[in-house]
Amino acid sequence: MVYGAGMLASAFLVAVSAALSSVSGVVEPDTAVEAATAPPLPTDAELERIAHEDIAVARPLLRRAARTASAPATRALTLRLLATRDAGTATARICARALRLDGDALVRRAGAECLGRVGGRFASAHTAALVAALADPDLDVVTMAGWAAAAVGEAGAIRSVAALASHPDDRVAALFRGYAHKLRDRYGLSAAPSATAPGRPPPSMLASSDASTDPNAPTAAPPGVALTLPARSVDVGVSTAWLGLYGTMTGWLHGPLLVAAHGGPAGGEVGTLVGLGLGTAAGAALSAYGFATADTLPRAHTIVQLGTLGALAGYGAGQLVGFPPISGVASANLATVGTLAGVGLGMAFLAGQEPTMGALAAGVAASVATGTAGGVLAASYGYPFHQTLGVTLATGGIAGVAATTLLSRADLGLFPVAGATLGAMVAGGAGTLLMANVEPGLGTGRPQTESTGWVVLSSIALGAALGGAGGTWLPATVDPFRAGTLRLLPPTVGVLPGAGVRAEPVTMAMVGGAF
Repeated sequence: MVYGAGMLASAFLVAVSAALSSVSGVVEPDTAVEAATAPPLPTDAELERIAHEDIAVARPLLRRAARTASAPATRALTLRLLATRDAGTATARICARALRLDGDALVRRAGAECLGRVGGRFASAHTAALVAALADPDLDVVTMAGWAAAAVGEAGAIRSVAALASHPDDRVAALFRGYAHKLRDRYGLSAAPSATAPGRPPPSMLASSDASTDPNAPTAAPPGVALTLPARSVDVGVSTAWLGLYGTMTGWLHGPLLVAAHGGPAGGEVGTLVGLGLGTAAGAALSAYGFATADTLPRAHTIVQLGTLGALAGYGAGQLVGFPPISGVASANLATVGTLAGVGLGMAFLAGQEPTMGALAAGVAASVATGTAGGVLAASYGYPFHQTLGVTLATGGIAGVAATTLLSRADLGLFPVAGATLGAMVAGGAGTLLMANVEPGLGTGRPQTESTGWVVLSSIALGAALGGAGGTWLPATVDPFRAGTLRLLPPTVGVLPGAGVRAEPVTMAMVGGAF
């Protein structure tokens, strides 16, 4: 009975509520029912046609589609239509919301583009959303956000925009260098400390028009990272010149050697002309290759390093063939072959992924340490000078090429390579001093014995191992190679504050690297 009475009471209350609602005309909203009963959205083509014919009719449809359309392409289209046909505060707010919250990269990109197109009057208030989008996982969203920030963003965005000018992708870095300069140009270089009015840009970024009203106001430049423009064409020129210089030197060297080795006295007389011709040809060829392919200094240096190590290995191997003049002819031949082989190997690397900076550094370190150890060991066995030199050059060149190629993809840090080099030098010197004090044969016509050579070689190897291991214990986050904080930079052109009361901006040229 109690249960039945309760059911009757509940039914009575529901009936009374329905009656009152029908009388007052007020019905409680049900979002699920509303979404289900909402009229279907027009197609993309119809939305675009309505937006161009009558924006007043299209406005509610576009705003609803921007929020609720199931297809990302439709949401992106409506954002672009709102930006071009209904620019205003509400549109900027809708676009910023899409940029922040939409799960599809296509829509987020359209949101950034929308903010950039509605103009700074409406979109500058959403600079924070654009700056946050610079960390978006999708690169298209990042680049579009940078474009919009440069077009409508507030002055404070320049630091975040300029930070991406060092992006590892050269094309992205070039875009953001342009964006940073566009943002800088919008606000100028002038600064007036008294500018603290609400809504005005920070004092360090006031527009030139503001400063021009006060001719005595001091001026200053934004941080150098925002103003420095890496001159890409200069970088190409430097790498091209480096390869051209190397080609000229090798052509000049190998031409006279080959002619003198095979042409006798007559060849020696024309050796200078041959060297000049080969130097010109090789310099022109490698300059053209550098301009077309090896367009950065690390890429150009890959060819120079491998070509040089190949030449050293070939010349040293020639010295081991016998005694002069046979050894001289062999060295002339093999040095030329080694140079060509090394240059070809470098070009093969650049066709794919060039060696890392750590691999290039390890190649040089291995060449010096191995060549020194080989030369000391050869001298301890009584080799004549030209053959001792041959062992030094051959072992050093081969070890350098081997280390560069075998470790070409290795993520080697500067600390292990520097530690191995320093350890080899210190330990080799200590081993030499030790044997100078204990070797009984020193000073008796034979400067050293086999024991001396092996002790020095072992010292170099042990020192390199300990130094390299010590370098690996240092944190990788502070290693310039592994952390990417040490980069070869091309010559740059920047604007810095000049001397004087007004500190007028002065264009300056700078060369160097960066930690």
